[in-house]
Amino acid sequence: MSIGTEQSNPMERRAGFALVAGAVLCLVGSGSLLWWHYGGAIFNDLVLTTLAWCF
Repeated sequence: MSIGTEQSNPMERRAGFALVAGAVLCLVGSGSLLWWHYGGAIFNDLVLTTLAWCF
């Protein structure tokens, strides 16, 4: 018996997709709340710092 050859059932796949979608929605929601409260300052600084770190 080899590992990884079993098919996952549709219920497990649907639950995994729901967890990933929930995590993405939480990230978008928290980002929206930060944007609403602090405006573009936090995100502009974050983007510029990230770009500066890369280069």
